[in-house]
Formats: sequence, C-alpha cells, structure tokens
Amino acid sequence: MRIMTFNIQHALDYKNKIIDTGLFARKIKEYGADICGLNEVRGEGTLEGYTDQTNSIADELGFHRYFGEAIKVDGTSPYGNAIVSKLPFKSVETIKIPDSDNNDEINRDGEPVHYESRIIIKAVLEIEGKEFCVLVTHMGLAVSERINAVNTLCEIIDNTEIPIILMGDFNSTPNEVILTPLFDRLEDTNSFAINPNVHTFASYKPEIKIDYILYRGLKCTYAETIEEIVSDHFPIIAEFEF
Repeated sequence: MRIMTFNIQHALDYKNKIIDTGLFARKIKEYGADICGLNEVRGEGTLEGYTDQTNSIADELGFHRYFGEAIKVDGTSPYGNAIVSKLPFKSVETIKIPDSDNNDEINRDGEPVHYESRIIIKAVLEIEGKEFCVLVTHMGLAVSERINAVNTLCEIIDNTEIPIILMGDFNSTPNEVILTPLFDRLEDTNSFAINPNVHTFASYKPEIKIDYILYRGLKCTYAETIEEIVSDHFPIIAEFEF
C-alpha cells in the first residue's frame, strides 16, 4: 500500500503559475499513490478560482474522496484539506483543532504571525479485512496553534486501537520539541527514506523539512521525498505492509 502526502497550494502549478487540478491528479497517479492526503485545497465558492478541487482530482483518478473544510475565505469560499483513496472509507470525519487564545505572536522577522483555524481529517479504511486509521492535517504557523494541533492529535492517537498513519504539513522541523509527543507515539517514515536528508519546502529552494508521514502498527518498507517542482512543497511517499 502506497501512501502520499502533498501540500498542493490550491492546485497551483508552480512553474506555470496556473491552477491545474489535472496536473496534480496525474502526479498522484504517476507516483502510484493508493491514498493521498492533500493540504491547501479549495472548495467551491464565489471567489475566483474556488472550484471543487477535491472532486476534480478524485474524478480524474477514479478515487473515493473527502474534503475537510477548515475555513471559509471571505466568508464564502471553502478551504482546507482532503483525502483521496482507491479504498472506500468505512468512516470519515472532520475534527476541528481548537483555535489559539494567543493571537499576538511575533515571527523571527518581528512581524505578526498569521492565525487560521485548522482541522484534522480522520478516515477509517480496510484492507484485506484489517482496519486502519488515516489522519490528515495541516498545522498552523503560530506555536500556540501547533501545540493545540499536537494535543488534539495525541488524544486521537491515544484513543485509537487500530494501526495509524498520520500525514501532512506540520509547519515544524524535526528538531522542534513541539513534535516530540508525536514522535513518542509514532514512527517517522523518514527513517526508511532513500533520501532522508532532503528538505520538503520550498520546492524551488528546499531549506526545511515540514512535511511528514508518521505511523504505528504497520511495517514501512520504503519512503521517498519526490524532488520535483509541481507545488511549492515536495510530496512524500511511503509504502506499508500489514
């Protein structure tokens, strides 16, 4: 089973600077993903460019699909995460990450940090009679937001008995202590990567790793960061056996 995480930046073809959902569907197919978690996905809304990107990608692949809305841009146009899968969902839901109470954080450049409501997609699937859970998320830029995300994820993980795959853009580097509770509970597929030292962002000038696939209760046999400029993030793929 091949898993993929991909921040698609609202399906923007980074090279040509146009929105092209077909490009991302073709790349998911080319990379051989059976299940793909997508970050920065637009839903259908009144703003220009806000189309149903989840269905457009899934229709081209012939996959099952689910869009998890995090916010409505301008109060009208959905934006969030998605999961597309060859396997049907036994159950799938959107879990809201609590918003931060601290809205005055300053970044390294002395500028206010952008705050944004975030969510987790929780999907339960089955392969060869065995259930497993897939979590897809995109953590916030502010430390306080990421703390809330990690706490929410840990609660889900601690209350899930079946195997788990967690993936997404965590907006945190591997050495940040904020991720320690996740690394205490889950394994990082980067340990099995053929290119473990490759950063995932920005694709045009890779300087940091902020995208991950973590897991528990399965066997990872292969992982790779795909060094191709499609979005502003490199996708990661990982193969698992039960």
